Amino acid sequence: MADYTERANQKLVDAIHALKASNGENTGAEQIVMEEMAGAEFIMPVRIVGEKARERKLLYGVTANKDGAHFYMVFTSRANLKAWFKSEPVQSVKHSFEEAADIAMNDRQIYGFVLNPGTDDFIVAREMITDLRTKSKGAELGLEGEKSSADEDIIFKNVREDQTTADLLNALTGAMRSDRNVAAGYIRDMVRNGHTDYCVIVRHIGSMDETYPRLMAAARRASRGRSVALLSARAPIAAKAIEGQQPFYQRAFKIVEQ
Repeated sequence: MADYTERANQKLVDAIHALKASNGENTGAEQIVMEEMAGAEFIMPVRIVGEKARERKLLYGVTANKDGAHFYMVFTSRANLKAWFKSEPVQSVKHSFEEAADIAMNDRQIYGFVLNPGTDDFIVAREMITDLRTKSKGAELGLEGEKSSADEDIIFKNVREDQTTADLLNALTGAMRSDRNVAAGYIRDMVRNGHTDYCVIVRHIGSMDETYPRLMAAARRASRGRSVALLSARAPIAAKAIEGQQPFYQRAFKIVEQ
């Protein structure tokens, strides 16, 4: 019989399966994943260290991908937890998405968390956590980040030159070309809290409500697990990011004489 956590998370798991089966092309499933993830409750394996009560603390289970990036492990059911640890005894705690997000984002050595390692292996990277929290709180960050501070402790560098970057640029160029709301796109490497992420800065016309998920979907498919942050060119910090830079994409506007 399914436990409560498994029943509560079933819609999320089903949507993840549909999204993976479509190679990330099922935008309806992606939307359900985003909606269900924000309200999910996860089981996280822990180890308790410290002999005295005041010294005790929880160490959360960590796994790494082939590139050596570390992720906290979260499970949608006790069955998935047991499948990973097999007969090994394990202690665990339950956390809401918000609590798990706080734990991951406050650890500079962690790139996010992986949902159901060993079965679904669904990575929720730091930029996806930020995106989910932004949407759930109704805050204006990321592409809608026109209120973000220009004084944030962020360093921008020339973007890495490798095949992943080339594939990402191709995917973003295609997505931007098909979106009349996008005027130009820039890309930099962004160093924040010890992590290096891609930062895509977008000059746009009007709201980015529909453009944002399209660009994020294209970026996730091409970035091979690397973090990608999207930023509106209207955000104060964007001026620092694109100063002296040439766009990788720029729409050719026609001048119509009346």
